[in-house]
Amino acid sequence: MVRIRMKSMGRRHRPFFRICAMDARSPRDGRSIEELGHYDPMSRNPETQTVLNADRIRYWLSVGAQPSDKVAAILRRHKVVKPAPGEPWAQPKPVVTPEPAAEAAPQASAS
Repeated sequence: MVRIRMKSMGRRHRPFFRICAMDARSPRDGRSIEELGHYDPMSRNPETQTVLNADRIRYWLSVGAQPSDKVAAILRRHKVVKPAPGEPWAQPKPVVTPEPAAEAAPQASAS
């Protein structure tokens, strides 16, 4: 069975974790199948504290991977949920429409 769990990468008194898809029988810091993000509990900036690849996490959840309790709490906090049956696991990218550039005044040529 595949588990989505945290792999300890930090040093003493400075924890840092990678969120990985791993075989349930592998050791905590063993070989992972795929790295899906990271979690830095010591970071003061909430945007950089948790970085997740939501599309890949949704893929692993759709094929039956089970998140650990701590990873499930992180996924709930970031609103990453298992896709419904028949729903694509890749979330659509938001379409960014370019804003019209301000009309620049024509430059006078220096002759």
